[in-house]
Amino acid sequence: MRTIRALTTAALITALPGLAAAQEGRQFKDSWFWGFKTGGSTYADSSGGYSAAPVVGFEWLITRTHGGLYIAGSQAFFSTQTIFGANPGTQDANFRTIELSNVRRLDFAAVGFPGTHVRLHPYFGGGFTMQQVPRAVGQGPFNSQSEFEATQALIAETRVSFAPLLMVGAQYRLRPVSVFGQFMLLPTQKNFILYNGRAMNSSIEFGVRYNIGSSIARD
Repeated sequence: MRTIRALTTAALITALPGLAAAQEGRQFKDSWFWGFKTGGSTYADSSGGYSAAPVVGFEWLITRTHGGLYIAGSQAFFSTQTIFGANPGTQDANFRTIELSNVRRLDFAAVGFPGTHVRLHPYFGGGFTMQQVPRAVGQGPFNSQSEFEATQALIAETRVSFAPLLMVGAQYRLRPVSVFGQFMLLPTQKNFILYNGRAMNSSIEFGVRYNIGSSIARD
């Protein structure tokens, strides 16, 4: 009986470090996280002032020891207007209203993880974003088919934009998932259909990330 107790005690002592490590969850470095996020994004409305729009999206974060890769897709929900020349390519002084709905974003960034941390992992990054307005409709009347086609061509040329992005954030590791918050600066190009006189927009986002496994091949 004493032998069984001694063996049981020894087994528990041996297993405890492993059980404790398992409770801590997977490590942050050399991992692949899948996440969901929500938050708010600013944009310039038709008056040139800032407005806010709700944002939802999904993302991937691939980590190494001090750096990694961030990829995300998201959509902001809003309706606004912008103004085009009524007859693109001419000296016509009239203007045409363009109705805009929502904006989709695809973000790519290299990220850095300063310091060594157990649970709270701050990060910063830089990269680029591709933005697209999925719905842009020119308001009539159109005096000719060529005027309508010219407006449609100008919409097609300006509804997609590539721009740099800067981000800073922090991720906190819990047992089942990690939670995070981040802030992004998103310059708006003048040749983008959503540009209404403001060169800089921003986005603040919160969400959860789940560690789906190692980001490096193991033999």
